[in-house]
Amino acid sequence: MLSNVLKRVNPARAIMGRLFLWFWVTFIVTALLAIWGSRVFFEELEVVDVKPRDVAELNAISQRLARPRLADASLLELLNRSSRGLRGRLAAINIATEELTIAGGPPLRANDKRDLQRLVSQSSPIAIKRGAIKLVGPVFFERNGERYALFSAKFDMPERKAPPVLLFLIIALVTTTLLSWLFARTLTNPILHIQGSVKKLAGGDWHTRVDKAANRQDELGQLARDFNTMAEQLESMWGAQKRLLADVSHELRSPLARLQMALGLAHQQNVDPETLTRVEREADRMEALIRQLLALSRAEAGEVSLQTIPLSLALNDVFTDANFEAANSNKQLLIQAIPEYTVCVDSMMLCRAVENVLRNAIRHSHYLTEVSFNADATHWFIHITDDGDGLSKEECERIFAPFYRASLARERESGGVGLGLSIAKAAVELHHGRITAAPANKGGLHVTLAFKKQ
Repeated sequence: MLSNVLKRVNPARAIMGRLFLWFWVTFIVTALLAIWGSRVFFEELEVVDVKPRDVAELNAISQRLARPRLADASLLELLNRSSRGLRGRLAAINIATEELTIAGGPPLRANDKRDLQRLVSQSSPIAIKRGAIKLVGPVFFERNGERYALFSAKFDMPERKAPPVLLFLIIALVTTTLLSWLFARTLTNPILHIQGSVKKLAGGDWHTRVDKAANRQDELGQLARDFNTMAEQLESMWGAQKRLLADVSHELRSPLARLQMALGLAHQQNVDPETLTRVEREADRMEALIRQLLALSRAEAGEVSLQTIPLSLALNDVFTDANFEAANSNKQLLIQAIPEYTVCVDSMMLCRAVENVLRNAIRHSHYLTEVSFNADATHWFIHITDDGDGLSKEECERIFAPFYRASLARERESGGVGLGLSIAKAAVELHHGRITAAPANKGGLHVTLAFKKQ
């Protein structure tokens, strides 16, 4: 549960969140490095007050280093051992040779080494500071006949400069957060706008265009303009396809009417009945195809006449005919009680959609076809399930395409041409709904028609 919540609020899941975090972290790290660098490397040398405690520590260590019993020990080893009690490091300079010996740790900066060389001439201890490094000394001692100057080097950040640094960090944090968010938003807003237009275009809204992003003069603007060009070409092609479909359907009706008239004359002249029956059957199939093509053209053209009626009244005739067809095929149709919904629909298109899906289910069922209803806050649903052989998931995504037939031989036997489910899809989308198909849990096919509430 907690992991799911963290995933949802994780800003790195979206490109805007990643851009914001990247630039924000970059700005913050840069600011911190700049502050640290200015404190450590670029501050001027200043003389500060000597703390008696620091001088006392140096005097005690110098007396220890001058002890005769430690004369054979290495000076570096003694400095390392004495540094353990300090919050810093010790350094000793041979007065005669100017050789510098420093307790273990990272090497001192060149400026700090030069500062130590200058302090050797001081007769009494002083404290100087460059950046965050404070040097205290010299305290003199003798060892093996040679004179040395002892110093301590400590890391010291003054408290009096903390408030300005904290204020600078707060200002940097607020400024970089705001600027990073604005920068990320200016990049992702046009991307989201284009994404929304792509979804609309994929959903069949051929008039959708990208407006604001197309006015940009960068790569995102070019992408938006290319999208608009593609959308215009697709709209033009889709319009040409619909016009062609409608024109061909209308043009075929005239020769079909003449063919049917010729069949009537042939029957009167006692032409071979078997031949005439075959020709008549093919003419009927052609007429059914043209009728379906015209219905598909009207549905895709958006010709709709909405009216508010009870759902039971709209579907009563469809279910009566479906029951009759199922009984003639020795199959059973179970229809759940129709809810008392009052719907705003084009009753002819609604009936055509439900009838096409229902007849398809009865035709391909082994014995049982079921119809059920339900609703949520935004849609009401009709579910049609059969117990036939069913389809694969890939076929379920393709069966609503015009002229697609999952089983060519079976459709030929039933006289289908692959337009029924295409008409159903167009009719449902005419009501701003959607139609989906999926394999049923117990075998067969489950089709859902979802209609948006008005």
